[in-house]
Amino acid sequence: MLICWKMLAYDRLMTCVLRGKLMHGDNWLFNDSTSGLPRFIAFFGPDGAGKSTQAELLVGFLRNRGFRVKRAWVRSTHTFAYLLWMLFYKLNLCDDRSGMLRKMRAGFAVSYLNESRYGAVSPITMSPPILRGFLSRWIWATIEVVSIVPVVVLQVYLPLLLGRVVVAERFVVDSVASIAYFLGDEGFAEGWHARFLLRLVPRGTVFVFVDADYGTILSRRREVAGPREYTEFHRRLYKKLAIVVGAVYVNTSRLSVQEAHQRILDFVEKRMS
Repeated sequence: MLICWKMLAYDRLMTCVLRGKLMHGDNWLFNDSTSGLPRFIAFFGPDGAGKSTQAELLVGFLRNRGFRVKRAWVRSTHTFAYLLWMLFYKLNLCDDRSGMLRKMRAGFAVSYLNESRYGAVSPITMSPPILRGFLSRWIWATIEVVSIVPVVVLQVYLPLLLGRVVVAERFVVDSVASIAYFLGDEGFAEGWHARFLLRLVPRGTVFVFVDADYGTILSRRREVAGPREYTEFHRRLYKKLAIVVGAVYVNTSRLSVQEAHQRILDFVEKRMS
C-alpha cells in the first residue's frame, strides 16, 4: 500500500514538473515562510573549483541552525543515458580527447569522471562516431534530457515538497555544459534541449558559480584533473549561463575556503532580505 502511494505521488509530481506548475507556482514551496531562506541553492562550476567543499560548509551551516537539509547532485550522464554511454565506452566506441592517464605538461588527465555513487558519469571525451550526424546527436540530447528529469524530481522537487532545504552540489546548469561538451557543440547551450533543462529550475533558486583558474584546479586535483581544453570549455559555458540564471560569482583561486564561504552566505542573506 505504501509503495503504491509513493508511486502515485511520484507520478503526480512528475506531471506537475513537466507541465511547469511547480516552477511558477506558489512561493511557499521555494521559500521558508518564517526565515525567508531560499529553499533551493544550487552550485555549479568546473571540477576542482571547490563546489563540494562549499556545499558541505553550507549544509553544515544550515543544519546547525535547525533546517532540514537535503544534499542533491544532478549533472549527466544519468539513468538510461548512463547505461548507453557505458556501453559505448566498454565497446571502445568513444573517441577519447584526453587519453586514459595521458601525461600532460603538469599532470595527468583521465578520460571520464566516474560518479557511480550518483548513478552518473561525466565524459571527458568527444561523442562516439555513431553520434556525429545531426539526427543521432538530437536523439542523444533528447535521451539525456529525458534521463535527467526523474533525477531532478527525486533529488530536488520531492525533498522540497517534504519541507526540506535543498543544496545541490551540481544541477542542470552543469548538465547543459556536460552535454554540450559530450557533443562537442557550445551552441547546445542555446538550443531547446538546454532551455527545457533550465525550465526545470525551481522558482526562487539561488545559484552560486564557483570558479577557479586552470592552474589552481590542476594543483588541487593532480592526476584526476581534466585536460585544459575540457576545463576551459566548461568555464566558458558556465560564464554565459551564470548571466542567464543570475548566479553569484565566487573565484576560489583568490579566496580562502572561509572567505568563499562567507561570500556565499552574504549572497544568500541578501536574497532573503
